[in-house]
Amino acid sequence: MPSDETASLPEAPTGAPGGAPPFPARDHAVTLMDAMRAVLAMIDDLEALRTENRQLKEALEGRALIERAKGILMARRGCDEATAFRMLVTLSRKQHRKVRAVAADFAEGLGTGGVDAGVHPLT
Repeated sequence: MPSDETASLPEAPTGAPGGAPPFPARDHAVTLMDAMRAVLAMIDDLEALRTENRQLKEALEGRALIERAKGILMARRGCDEATAFRMLVTLSRKQHRKVRAVAADFAEGLGTGGVDAGVHPLT
């Protein structure tokens, strides 16, 4: 007599002689491989989304640093926003560094006389 757990399961179809399932084991292996490929593709997609998320967070943080540095330059130099940004870009090019790194220096050097001593407004 079947146990209670198997009593509710449907009977396996018997399409081939001898009670063998109608689908060969090879079909099940192919189905399993297709499912595994789909899962691996989903894992790749997830990793790509995680990478994109990290890059967007970094970009947002960089943007905030740049905005802060522009504000510091505007206050110290009495210039407008576009001029402050050009100053950051000019210093970035002279130092062969990213604008974000130069902006971080401004944010950290606030009140110390810091890195903007060599920056001159562009005309």
